[in-house]
Amino acid sequence: MAAPPSRIPLSEAVDEFLSWQELDRHRSPGTIREYRRDLDGFAAFAGGDQGVPDVAGIDRDLLRAYQRHLARLQVGHRRAAGPLAVATRTRRLVSLRSFLRFSAREEWLPGDLGTTIDLPRLPERLPKPLEADDRDRLLRALPAGTVAEKRDRALIGFLLSTGCRISEALALDRTDWRRDRVTVRGKGDRERVVMVTTRAHEAMQNYLAARADPSPALFVSFQPASRGSRDNRLTANGARHICRQVARELEISPFHPHQLRHTLGTLLQEAVGDARLTAETLGHRGLGSVAGYTKITDRRRREAYEVMERAGL
Repeated sequence: MAAPPSRIPLSEAVDEFLSWQELDRHRSPGTIREYRRDLDGFAAFAGGDQGVPDVAGIDRDLLRAYQRHLARLQVGHRRAAGPLAVATRTRRLVSLRSFLRFSAREEWLPGDLGTTIDLPRLPERLPKPLEADDRDRLLRALPAGTVAEKRDRALIGFLLSTGCRISEALALDRTDWRRDRVTVRGKGDRERVVMVTTRAHEAMQNYLAARADPSPALFVSFQPASRGSRDNRLTANGARHICRQVARELEISPFHPHQLRHTLGTLLQEAVGDARLTAETLGHRGLGSVAGYTKITDRRRREAYEVMERAGL
């Protein structure tokens, strides 16, 4: 006869799950924060420890009610309120499924209830690389007079040449910098080596030579509150602000850091056409994540063919 599931309140179970993700699965602090936010949302809906004093009390009815709640949830200001984005709903449910799977493994639940959760179908989204003209202007016209401008040039050049995620780039320290290649730590705590082009290397060297601060971070913030301190690592929000500001100054289309990653992926796929190489360069575990780049290049080939057809070639 099977032993009954262990009794544990919801809040304690969530804390155990997050500790496991951090210590055993080596999830990044950002991923842990997302899990915490998503599971706090479920706990609030369920009534916290008062509503679920024992995780074994979670059942299909509660999970179905939560899925309906997310589907009907309106967010934003009253006049501009709208439904929760499909990607956000999916992420919250994936977090809950992971938690339920962990709870079953720990024998807090008699079985894996996560299998009963249906995920909404995500719309297909193709990568959004920079237009060629914007990319060329970005590389040619970025100013490099002040230390902050040198940092911006180094950051954008590094992201463009390596295809790193912004979280990977911002986690680097000065001691991680090498002449033509850098080891970064990506999703799932997986390390990979990224190559740095000559242009990006020169921009980084100019930036580092101009720095006089004691911070170990490779990319630092120059905000007055943190300037000159050891704890002034550039944040993701700061990087997004840099991209918006650069786009305004150069009068190109607004872009965000992840589009620089998309730009490299598209360039690789167009120039080499090797999906596995593109996946390895960008740090994807499988080939499914680079399918969008293949679709973009196929579309551009069709556009080129149509131009030739109209020209009577």
